[in-house]
Amino acid sequence: MPHNAEAPAPAGAPGAADDVYAELARQRRRNAELERTVHELTRSVRDLEAFSWEISHDLKAPLVAVGGYAQLLTHLDVGWPRPAGYDEFVEEINRGTDRMRRLIDDVLAYSTVRGAPLRRTTIDLGALVDDVVADQAADASLRGGRPLPHITRDDLPAVHGDHGMLRRLFENLLGNAVKYVRPGETARVHVTARAGDDGVVHIEVTDAGVGIPEGQHEAIFDELHRAHPDAYAGTGLGLAICRRIVQRLGGAIGADPRFRGGARIWFTLSAVSAEDGPGPTAPRETGPVPVAAELAS
Repeated sequence: MPHNAEAPAPAGAPGAADDVYAELARQRRRNAELERTVHELTRSVRDLEAFSWEISHDLKAPLVAVGGYAQLLTHLDVGWPRPAGYDEFVEEINRGTDRMRRLIDDVLAYSTVRGAPLRRTTIDLGALVDDVVADQAADASLRGGRPLPHITRDDLPAVHGDHGMLRRLFENLLGNAVKYVRPGETARVHVTARAGDDGVVHIEVTDAGVGIPEGQHEAIFDELHRAHPDAYAGTGLGLAICRRIVQRLGGAIGADPRFRGGARIWFTLSAVSAEDGPGPTAPRETGPVPVAAELAS
């Protein structure tokens, strides 16, 4: 070793202690900078969510007015026979306002679900699915013009999750399963679930509709992706919202590329643990359960 080279300071020497203190000071500064960055990002997300709520309200207000006047035009006495194209024009206004309303709702849901507070509790999946299907049955009856969907489920276990988010998840998944059918056909949907030994519940929503185009089983969960853009209306955000919800609850979601004869969407949720309590009890069933009598016709 050269004579002018400095030997390393022993571990207990003053120079070594100075190096340790300097490194600790640098680490404290880095931690403080990270904390400031996290605080600023959190504040930005909250500001964005607040802005989303405000802008959605501002956009919906004139939309409600347009829809209201369109309804008045439907019942307006313009003589008989009505002017050529009158009813078609009014119907197009109604369809346009409905598409805009759905887009606003989906954009708002997509932008806020990631930062929304979680209210975890024990959820009776069977009761939740029944409730969602009952609402969709009422909507289908009001719309008319299409066969009522046939939706069944197996006995579903309780899970640990957020009720509002899980309701939105099933609204989107069941809504898609009912929508993507061939004209004139009855939508047939079945919901199953199984609890594993790893504390995870695996849930599947299977339909007999038009299915998912080959090679798009992962892309359908991307933002603004539409598998059938020319044949079915939509915003391209429904499954992206589903993915955010499931990931927020600590699960995974996907589409089964091997399934034929329709589509099968699967996702996982946390099972109810001993710490969560026994949860709601439901009658045991031995086979598929029609979730609403009027849907099984």
